[in-house]
Amino acid sequence: MNASTLTTIAPPAPMSAARRPVRHAPATSGGTSWLLPSEPASVSQARRLTVAQLSAWALDERIDDAELLVSELVTNAVRHACGPVRLTFSLCATDRAFRCEVADEDCGRPRLCRAGEDDEGGRGIHLLELLSRRWGSASTAVGKVVWFELHPVTALSGMTRS
Repeated sequence: MNASTLTTIAPPAPMSAARRPVRHAPATSGGTSWLLPSEPASVSQARRLTVAQLSAWALDERIDDAELLVSELVTNAVRHACGPVRLTFSLCATDRAFRCEVADEDCGRPRLCRAGEDDEGGRGIHLLELLSRRWGSASTAVGKVVWFELHPVTALSGMTRS
């Protein structure tokens, strides 16, 4: 199964989660995009694409967090939407922070769920909150885009997680 590759220039303007307000989308430098079929195998393909792209951009220190969050977003898109899933990676022009966008044809926005101890799902938004520097979603003409950004590695050197 091959994914279609398309180079993109700028992401759509996001509407951020209330906890992380964003007035406008940060400028990004180029990007890479794939159109994935809406099937479970696309989740593992998205993880492989994440590892390959971050390695190519010399962002190896961000691979684990990015792979987990990409997997969460693509899984949700495959589970809740119909039609293809567009996966887009870019770097913020100002600080080389990694940005991921997952577009699907479901108009429903992500929402925080209370996952029980034995529940298999319901933790994706919590993971976005914990691991990303910011995230959000935006409506599109045919659905939505959910996005996140990871801190650049140099910005993390002076930070500690609480």
